[in-house]
Amino acid sequence: MTETLFRQLFYTSRSMPGVDVDHILQQSRHNNAVDGITGLLWHDGTHFLQVIEGPDSSVAETYARIANDPRHSELTILSDRPVEKREFGYWSMERATRSLNDGEAVLARIERRLAGAPEALRAAFTAAAQR
Repeated sequence: MTETLFRQLFYTSRSMPGVDVDHILQQSRHNNAVDGITGLLWHDGTHFLQVIEGPDSSVAETYARIANDPRHSELTILSDRPVEKREFGYWSMERATRSLNDGEAVLARIERRLAGAPEALRAAFTAAAQR
């Protein structure tokens, strides 16, 4: 029996001014639940940092939608690799942002979510959360 492999794509992009992250998240959760995508989205007000994972074709289609979305610019893929199991659980999309009041709590939550992820991915999210 062959193990199912998933694809994990990790990217960063610049967000357009005034982007409604809550609306993006609502759309993403719906689309991702249908497409079998899980992941984590970070937004600091000017940049997105996101990892998406799932079946190869679903990840490819999801990233193509993101790349064509005018709310993103300067997309850069940081890693694109096969994974044997999901590293971001089974939620359709987790959101992580930081406000002045909850910086430590957000950092702790991100660290828990990234416990099984590769060091480079954990380091990128942790660095973003500490900005």
